[in-house]
Amino acid sequence: MAAVKLKILVIDDGQDSLDALSSALKHAFPDAALFTSTNGIKGVALALAEDPDIILLDIVMPEMDGFEVCKRLKEDVRLRNIPVVFMTALKPDKEICEKAFEAGAEAFVLKPLELWELTVQVRAMLKIKAANMLQQADHDKLEILVARRTRELAEELAAREKALESLRESEVLFKAVFTEAPMGICLVDSVTGRFLSVNPMLERILGRPMEELARTDWMSVTHPEDIKTQSANLTAFSTGKAKVFQMEKRYLKPDGTPVWVSITAAPLPAFDNANPRFLGMVEDISAGKAAEREKLKLEEQFRQSQKMETAGSLAGGIAHDFKNILTAILSYSDFLLKNPSLNVSGRADVEEIKKAGERAAALTRQLLIFSRKQVLQPKVLDLNQVILGVKTMLGRLIGENIKLTALTSKVPPLIKADPGYIEQVLLNLSVNARDAMPKGGKITLEASIVHMDEAHIHRHGTVEPGNYVLLSVSDTGAGMSTETQSHLFEPFFTTKPRDKGTGLGLSTVHGIVKQSDGSIGVYSEEGRGTVFKIYFPLATGKAAIAEPAAVVKETLTGTGTVLLVDDDSSLRAPIRRSLVLAGFTVLEASSAEEALAVCKRHKGRIQLLLTDMVLPKLNGIELAGRLKSLRPEINVLFMSGYTGNAVLAHGVLDPEKNYIQKPFTLDALTRKTLALCSTCYPSAQSPKTDRK
Repeated sequence: MAAVKLKILVIDDGQDSLDALSSALKHAFPDAALFTSTNGIKGVALALAEDPDIILLDIVMPEMDGFEVCKRLKEDVRLRNIPVVFMTALKPDKEICEKAFEAGAEAFVLKPLELWELTVQVRAMLKIKAANMLQQADHDKLEILVARRTRELAEELAAREKALESLRESEVLFKAVFTEAPMGICLVDSVTGRFLSVNPMLERILGRPMEELARTDWMSVTHPEDIKTQSANLTAFSTGKAKVFQMEKRYLKPDGTPVWVSITAAPLPAFDNANPRFLGMVEDISAGKAAEREKLKLEEQFRQSQKMETAGSLAGGIAHDFKNILTAILSYSDFLLKNPSLNVSGRADVEEIKKAGERAAALTRQLLIFSRKQVLQPKVLDLNQVILGVKTMLGRLIGENIKLTALTSKVPPLIKADPGYIEQVLLNLSVNARDAMPKGGKITLEASIVHMDEAHIHRHGTVEPGNYVLLSVSDTGAGMSTETQSHLFEPFFTTKPRDKGTGLGLSTVHGIVKQSDGSIGVYSEEGRGTVFKIYFPLATGKAAIAEPAAVVKETLTGTGTVLLVDDDSSLRAPIRRSLVLAGFTVLEASSAEEALAVCKRHKGRIQLLLTDMVLPKLNGIELAGRLKSLRPEINVLFMSGYTGNAVLAHGVLDPEKNYIQKPFTLDALTRKTLALCSTCYPSAQSPKTDRK
């Protein structure tokens, strides 16, 4: 048989160095098989394929350095006994030596390599490999001996276990059933009810050690409301009317905490007839009871949500149509009031009609806010400024016997919401707080930035963890019962006398908060006051600066053409009349298709499209987009009471869009129209667009 050749693997990324080393090795070991690689990954693969006797390894290489290559070689069971010699151009310092030791290398050689030194190192490494292999053989032989002795010991132990099986079986069974059972077990005297023995699980359930339980009976640790029920069940059990005793009840821990348990008991044969006993199995069902309560709570919340959604849809639908009617009522009231021939008595009647219409409009707005079908125009707001801005007005509203305090955040609490409706939230909550303190008290408005974790999310129903702006309104009033709080946000629910409130204030607040992507919660105890906490997502950007609406007293006139689009003819008539009286030319259409046709037929310029947002087939926004492509210079003014259409995300209108809320007065519409028509010429100074 031919002698096995020496196998040497060289891994070096430098081709010149690799060539020089190969030449030296061939000269020193002419019969050796030489394998080379220029990177670590291929070098490991080559080592696995060729099983070399020694590996010469460069330290500095791209992708995978020599330390990592050596580590991988030593991790493989087939390669771990192959000696690895590091090659380096620098004298190895302490750090390099430590890393080499950790990687598993056996030696170093310095570049450039001397032939005699290389020969010595290779032969030394071959001796190391031989020693490693001998050591491995001894280790394998020792493992065989250990395994053999282990089997012998196992057989001896098995024989001994078999001899003691009867005794051990009873001990293990008792320990498994009684000591380590996952439910409570007790032995109770049937006559006195005293605990004779309990297992560790029952000790944990009751929160009491066996030493304490041995001095007491089951009645002493049972909830008072459940003692009578258990006594009746035990009577039926002891007289033989029931073969097995079962019930759910509450134990009391030492601190008074109730623990719901399910008990199943059966009689045990006594050592003497004078001491009958029964064995009880006790399962802690507190978690299940809590889950059941949570389920009932969620079901009630779901039913309440459905009820609110149904009521909201109904209210929104009615309010939308009613707003058109109110707009017509208010418009014709304005026409009559502008008639100079109207006598004093008739003018007073018309003014009462208009006041009633305005009250109905306010009620309609509340219905739409509650139903979340109100169109909002959100802006980035500094809640500090909003609170400070309404504080003076609220102070006059709530009276001198109530102290109003405003606490602001050091960091601007920015939210994205409609400023008018946030003011409405503060107004409604403050009025409610005032009514809860007829003898005076304190109201606190506070803005802050808070971080919501998972626990907060579970309690407040926010979408995800993060930073939120908290608006809280607290009072020192009468507080509310749990029953009242459960109905708090329902429409038309009120604890006030019939002539003192509509029951829409808090449902309005709820609608505004939800439509602004917020979350609201209430915390109250009777006699201890109430606090409403509202969480808004923290916004970014620059807060908008509120601009007061301009007051226009002068008679405004203008010129230009307005395309009026609304499917309600009773609403188009007064709008047309008002705009014509103001000097405008008015084109009418009852649908988007008709409006497009009118636009194509009209040869002159159209300054303004005045359109309802909810139209048959095409909606107002889609109509505006098409007309803009035909007449890019045209301005657009949207009008609506609400929209449930998919064209608006959550009923929120882009703040850049021009919009007027129904019902509106004809003067307000005229001012909007004048501001948007480029050819308007007011008789007085041009007004600023009023804020709606």
